[in-house]
Amino acid sequence: MPPVSVFDFAEYKAFIKAWIAVRPGKGRGEKSRMAESIRCHSAYVSQVLEGSAQLSPEQAISLGEHMGLGAQESRFLLLLVQRERAGSKPLKKHFELQIQEILEARTLLRNRIEATKAIEAKDQATYYSSYLYGSVHMAISLPGFQTKQALQQWLKVPLARVSEVLAFLCEVGLAIEEGGRFRPGQASIYLPENSPLVGQHHGNWRGQALRSLDAPHLQDLHYSSVATLSEKDLPKIRAVLVKAIEETRAVIRASSEEDTVFSYGIDLFRVGG
Repeated sequence: MPPVSVFDFAEYKAFIKAWIAVRPGKGRGEKSRMAESIRCHSAYVSQVLEGSAQLSPEQAISLGEHMGLGAQESRFLLLLVQRERAGSKPLKKHFELQIQEILEARTLLRNRIEATKAIEAKDQATYYSSYLYGSVHMAISLPGFQTKQALQQWLKVPLARVSEVLAFLCEVGLAIEEGGRFRPGQASIYLPENSPLVGQHHGNWRGQALRSLDAPHLQDLHYSSVATLSEKDLPKIRAVLVKAIEETRAVIRASSEEDTVFSYGIDLFRVGG
């Protein structure tokens, strides 16, 4: 059974049941974990899912955190709960309109994204604020990393954070969600060398390079050196490194069986003034 998205459900109870069904072990013990997260007995969770009992708004928020939902997903879950709890037709209609507005906005966003070529500057600032955006953006091109759970296990970060990153990528067109799975979108992102975000971008990945030293892999390569040389030979060294980059990019473009995400970086600079 494929992963599930709360936006594909008209009733929150159906969403929760479907979410449990795709958990490891077919959701064995999940009701107990849910009960613990919303501070109630597991029997009450069963009454909610199988009977007439309803979650409270506070429980809905806590359950969303437990399920690793992002901010937009949690808001939608809360609206579904509030609609079911509404004690009058006008109030129920009020929440129904908010639900429809979100679904219509998502539809319009998909249509707008189809024509998008590059993301806006303000969204670039978010993208380059953390290595996570680039990591997830690249990883979802691989079949094994196209669900929130797979990304969370790979990155070792909270599921809610993965949800936030994916929600952003979908919002700006860099990712597309289909039935709880994610793949790259049609929008593109390019960072020119004179962009004020270049320093942040390099810093993000240099930080990850340092972290990789704590858990080295056999194929990793780290090299740092300080040397003296003639000023006239500096362009020669730069040319060698540029050629290495070009050859590396050619290998990447020709790689037909992509199954991993990696980072590479080269630094050549004068020390001091």
